[in-house]
Amino acid sequence: MQWLSTVDGSLEAYIERYRPRVIRMNQPFSGKVGHLLSRVDSLRGAELASLLQIDALYPKAFDACSSGEQQIVQVAYALLDQPEAIVLIEPFRHLDQFRREHLEMLLRRTSDLGVRIGYTERAQESSEDMKITFRQSETIPRIDATDVSYRHPLQATYAIEEVTVQMNEPGLTVCIGTNGSGKSTLLELLARSRRPLRGRVKRGERAAYLPAETEYGPFPKESNRRIAQLQAVLNDSASVLLLDEPTVDLTNGERTAFLEALLKKSESARVLCATHDLALVDQATDVIYLASGRVVFQGERSLFQERSTLWSHTSSPF
Repeated sequence: MQWLSTVDGSLEAYIERYRPRVIRMNQPFSGKVGHLLSRVDSLRGAELASLLQIDALYPKAFDACSSGEQQIVQVAYALLDQPEAIVLIEPFRHLDQFRREHLEMLLRRTSDLGVRIGYTERAQESSEDMKITFRQSETIPRIDATDVSYRHPLQATYAIEEVTVQMNEPGLTVCIGTNGSGKSTLLELLARSRRPLRGRVKRGERAAYLPAETEYGPFPKESNRRIAQLQAVLNDSASVLLLDEPTVDLTNGERTAFLEALLKKSESARVLCATHDLALVDQATDVIYLASGRVVFQGERSLFQERSTLWSHTSSPF
């Protein structure tokens, strides 16, 4: 398995030499996961689902899956045809640490069986030092969500169930949990881009909301697209910022600059980030931990680190 830089020409050289199938992690699939993975061979689809630990997603609609779950499904879909060579474009970008490690192990095994695998990961690219600016917020932040529940259309289980979140002062809160735990859905409810089936959401004013994937708007489409999006949000005057996986696609240098600006912004605004990024978690004042759509911990980060068994035994349990 080979990392390919998009900067030094190694990606283009790899494609020219091996003529691989290029798999981008944003294919517009529809329908149930089980139907997608049965399109070539039901047995092979079932075996791949077992290897990737996504059996439970079979009855689930693809667009109801989390970003990380969708990525795993797309990798399985790419392997159905047993290609001789593939290039995966950013295959790890939305995965929690456990699923990333499992996928890396599976891809290495697949590579050992004769499939040539290349992948890109922008976080490994080098970058120059940079500075990201921010704007102080001048109003008092307020989020009041009480007993909020939400279920995606045609799904039997709730994505968010009886969640209460109350914030009325500046600070940085991270929302963590495994892929599919409900982090993105919670942010959408707090941003009012989805309406809860039960409960209520109140805010003091509008919130600045940045989804994990933003395909439209006045942003460039080159490699610094995410930086432009983050810069726009940090310069917003809103006192509530809701950011879904903000550090995805950033190089180490870009992430350092962003975290510095984000911490300063959180002195005057309430920032809530859904994330798997250990560096971002380590900077937070508070933690919300979701499991199967329910809050199992909400409080100060220091207390969370004291109580968490996984935190004590892994470099990044999320």
